[in-house]
Amino acid sequence: MKILKTLAICLLSSISFSSLAQQNESLLWEVSGNNLEKPSYVFGTIHMICEDDYIMTETISNTLKNVDAFYAEINFADPSNALIMQQMMLSETPLSKRLSADKYAKLKTLLNDVVELDINQFENFNDSAIASMITFKSFPCTDFKMYEMELLQIAVAGNKELGGLETAAQQMKTLSKSLTMDAVFEMLNELKTKGYESTTEMVNLYKTQNVSELYNFMKKSSYMTDEVYNEMLTKRNHNWIEQMPKIMQDKSVFFAVGAAHLGGDNGVIKLLREAGYSVNPVNIN
Repeated sequence: MKILKTLAICLLSSISFSSLAQQNESLLWEVSGNNLEKPSYVFGTIHMICEDDYIMTETISNTLKNVDAFYAEINFADPSNALIMQQMMLSETPLSKRLSADKYAKLKTLLNDVVELDINQFENFNDSAIASMITFKSFPCTDFKMYEMELLQIAVAGNKELGGLETAAQQMKTLSKSLTMDAVFEMLNELKTKGYESTTEMVNLYKTQNVSELYNFMKKSSYMTDEVYNEMLTKRNHNWIEQMPKIMQDKSVFFAVGAAHLGGDNGVIKLLREAGYSVNPVNIN
């Protein structure tokens, strides 16, 4: 479970609910038309959230209960994914060997002073795994909820078909390209100067269902260079859109992806519309 949590944190692909569906903003979107036999749905998740901020409405859960299949970014129900993630979080070269003495010393100080973590525990982990653990520390709580896991439980209880839009290996490869040691230092320095400010902003945007601003928030993140943005969001969105038509052609599917993947010119919502589908917000209150 800890491994699955670590993966989910990285996918940032993450106030009370308001009636933003009327303003073309929502976390849940109905996909119809284009010869679909049944409507499908896309739900934007925040992969990790403090338990006190977690909200699951009846509309969200009932929508999932009434579809035929549940697809997340990867199939968390497949036990082989845990092993793949565990293996791909490790590094063949120890941390103390792949960093210069100066960088190692700086990282050691930052980990200890900012997030109270001992650098020795990361000796055999790769950079993306280290970034994931830092993300845990960027939240002002220790009790977490994970939407993918909560949704998976509902789907399993309802005997839904389960699947993923990409493999665990594909996702971990993307994270390894994107969450480098530069990203680790950026995240630690931001936490040092801003504390929980960025995380609080992200959570508030999510809870107000502001998909457009969530996209903008991710794009301006300290570690989100053009290359990282292209790897983590754009490429994956286009890959998913290639698969989704076949998956939902003859059945109703509840897709759960990071909310930052929904907005923007290369977001899932616009790409589905460009593919000929009608995509409309659902009021989840």
